[in-house]
Amino acid sequence: YRGWLKHFQHQHCKPASVTCAVACSTMLFELPKTFPSQYGLCFVPMGFAWVLNIIQTAMVVKARLKYDVKYPLLYAPPDHKDATAFNCVQRCHQNYLETVNLVMMSVFTTGLVYPVSAFRAGMAWVLSRYIYVAYALGNPEYRLPGVTLSHIGDFWLVGMTIRIGYKAFFGSS
Repeated sequence: YRGWLKHFQHQHCKPASVTCAVACSTMLFELPKTFPSQYGLCFVPMGFAWVLNIIQTAMVVKARLKYDVKYPLLYAPPDHKDATAFNCVQRCHQNYLETVNLVMMSVFTTGLVYPVSAFRAGMAWVLSRYIYVAYALGNPEYRLPGVTLSHIGDFWLVGMTIRIGYKAFFGSS
């Protein structure tokens, strides 16, 4: 607590106090009070993400019927004759579900400061996830191009998030 408070202390605030931290907080980076004019672009990757989720859900349902993998099993057992084929479809969709929420949340939050860059990063991520669907063809190696390309988008979002956090914490411009 004292280390955090000391960070916000200025020359005129001796000794450091909560009042000083509140008064000096006006010096920190602030998020915009209104949505940036291009913020609506952030909804485009979300639309593509919804469509992709519907496509992948349909693929899993179709694969369950084709390979006879019943609920509640998430994956086909190792001794199932079509385990690899089904599990590639299921894993493709499961991996998407594991990441889509954080990525889309990052698009919307970073878009408050960098709307065009957030849109571009979100589109890079979601379009690469369409390429990742090749994984569902039954060969685990087919996932590599899509997952590799998706990191262009998600690492870009992570970088913007870190930059915004740094500016908020340290007050730099």
